[in-house]
Amino acid sequence: MAEVVGRTDDGRLAGTHFSFHCVRRVLRFVLDAATSLRGAAGVMQILLQDGSDNPASEISHNTVRNLLQRIGLHEISRERPRADDWIWMIDHTIQAGTMKCFVVLGIRQADFLELKRPLEHQDMDMLELIPVETSNGKVVHQQLSELTDRCGVPLAILSDRGSDLKKGVELLKEDHLQVVAVYDILHKVSRLIGKILKDDAQWARYRKACCACANAVRQSGLAHLKPPTPKTKARDMNVDGEIDWGTATLALLEKVRAGKLTAKQQADLPQALLEEKLGWLDEFAPDLARWRELSDICQQACSIVRRSGYDRGLPERLLALPEGNSDAARVLVKQIQDFGADTAAATGSLDRVPGSSEVIESVIGKGKRLAGASGSRGMTSQVLAMAAAVAGTTREFITAALSQTSIKQLGAWSQKFLPTSLESKRQRDLKPTNAEQNPRKPIPAAIPNF
Repeated sequence: MAEVVGRTDDGRLAGTHFSFHCVRRVLRFVLDAATSLRGAAGVMQILLQDGSDNPASEISHNTVRNLLQRIGLHEISRERPRADDWIWMIDHTIQAGTMKCFVVLGIRQADFLELKRPLEHQDMDMLELIPVETSNGKVVHQQLSELTDRCGVPLAILSDRGSDLKKGVELLKEDHLQVVAVYDILHKVSRLIGKILKDDAQWARYRKACCACANAVRQSGLAHLKPPTPKTKARDMNVDGEIDWGTATLALLEKVRAGKLTAKQQADLPQALLEEKLGWLDEFAPDLARWRELSDICQQACSIVRRSGYDRGLPERLLALPEGNSDAARVLVKQIQDFGADTAAATGSLDRVPGSSEVIESVIGKGKRLAGASGSRGMTSQVLAMAAAVAGTTREFITAALSQTSIKQLGAWSQKFLPTSLESKRQRDLKPTNAEQNPRKPIPAAIPNF
């Protein structure tokens, strides 16, 4: 039998010992079902026992890791058409250590305009994924310029306007005036509500009380009502959970006081204990109502932009936001609508472009999950699994990826961008040499009797 391109004469994919169906299944276990590498390998071994596949060797978690990384490397290495309608989303992801990873997702505007839903992973191309030791505006500008040389000048760039990203985009715009820089709606409204709450003394007192409450109920029968832990990073983007907890728990208290609980709830939630541990929320009842209104306004603005993006009609769509019952809410609505007007002016006559970077945040989140425990030991080549998360799982793509991207190429990429891992540094600096190790005391042949 003649060999098919990308497939050996016994049905195995070129570059592997496994069939397409075996590779595709194990990739979906990890990428779609959130299975660990070892779990995916174990499940695949069980499935292989039915004789549907006859691999030359057993699949292991190391094999699964290599498959993910090779597919990810192929995704960032394959050629893309040069075009003037690319829309880029850019961000950085960090793990333990000093390294950052510069991530660029892209979609052609023609493809985006056909969508009738928010963006998903499979809609995007991973155009760039570069681990760097140092990042600033000049470095980001250089990275964007090199990507421009390969793919063409983008139509628009969406970011959270971190200092290095913002400066890098500004420098690129000096070279290419037609590029439109747009600000992610989620980060924008989070900064607006964060500024309001920063000036609210009650918010600081509420957060402090939540921390004290968490400690008080952690080892009690009310542990399931523990307040959420405030985020140490991107705090303004995570206030919704803290506000929702306070609102829901206060509503529970009111049910208890009104005797509206079921018999089971009454047994699990003694009123005296609830009053002792959670009665302090009464003080914040008016404040929670105010904060909930602010949170709802922000969520509505994000929902509008998530569905329809940025274009000339954005200011009109943002008129659907509620007027607001408090001064702070009215100020927030005005600020969001002003932002919509400024963004519409910046996009000019362009057709719709994305306004939410949730898809790149989600891809980065999946990348951190795929890194697993290795993420705490610094950045490794497993960061390439992030690119595999947006890569296709069609026969054509997987066949091309595994036939064109080898383990040797994977090693060369790692050596170029990740020459020394934190784990190797740890072994180098903390593992004692033979000369430094204390000689083991010989074990006596027999213990003497006394």
